[in-house]
Amino acid sequence: MSKRTITQTYFYDAAPGTVFRALTEPKQLTGWFLDSARIKPVEGSGYTFAWKGYPNQKGEVKKVVTDRLLVLSWPNKVKGKVLLTEARFTLKKNGRGTLLTVRHTGFGEGDDWIWLYGAVQSGWAYFLTNLKSVLSQGLDLRSEHDQP
Repeated sequence: MSKRTITQTYFYDAAPGTVFRALTEPKQLTGWFLDSARIKPVEGSGYTFAWKGYPNQKGEVKKVVTDRLLVLSWPNKVKGKVLLTEARFTLKKNGRGTLLTVRHTGFGEGDDWIWLYGAVQSGWAYFLTNLKSVLSQGLDLRSEHDQP
């Protein structure tokens, strides 16, 4: 397995509970990230995420500490193959807001994995910046013309 890891940290002017709900409630997830979502923040439960034009993603909720931690298995389809990674979201109170760190791990070796690493890295930057806009301004910046 490769040593490649994606780590990004964002400050949100919102309480950890608000940010946690944005990561775990289907209605909130569709406001900044997905087209549809089925998830319950319960360890061992399954989830299904969908984006327009892409196959549904079905994974598992690996760990939950309400308002502090969410870990999801993250299966990715690349050229008909499923490449399994893991996304860990850590929330820490910071003054009147929250620091959210996403740490995405499990990237392997080879061209498909390198492509996936770049796609996931840019995707998190795109969507987690959008979450900042949604939480602070109520404005979803996504466009049907974007290809994150």
